[in-house]
Amino acid sequence: MAVMGLACAVQAGDLKIDAKLVWGTNADKSPDSAHKPVSADLAKKLVKIFKWKNYFEVKAVQESVPNRSTKRIHMSKKCELEVTEMEGPKVEVKLYGEGKLVTKTVKSLYKGDFLTLGGEDKGDNSWFIVITLLEDK
Repeated sequence: MAVMGLACAVQAGDLKIDAKLVWGTNADKSPDSAHKPVSADLAKKLVKIFKWKNYFEVKAVQESVPNRSTKRIHMSKKCELEVTEMEGPKVEVKLYGEGKLVTKTVKSLYKGDFLTLGGEDKGDNSWFIVITLLEDK
């Protein structure tokens, strides 16, 4: 009986992530007044990667992905994620736009690290998802 209890205690926990739907633009304001600027820390990181001057948070979601399982995360009417927690610190993330697979990536994800997935929009704008690990497993 003691061995069974030990086996249960050793199982890894859920993967806790933060997913942000972000609007990137060179405009000073988002077209939607409900959008707020991303944090200064995140904006500083995004400016080094992408070409836009301003970044606005459309939606932020904190979710737990069950150990070695997949979770579907609704980000907007047109955008969904499918996050699979894999062996090691790896995750597979599929990004769907309007029900169609836009991109898929597999990446090791550590606390403090982030990954981005996105797509183009009309004009000089873009949208993308920023995923960060909230705590190490």
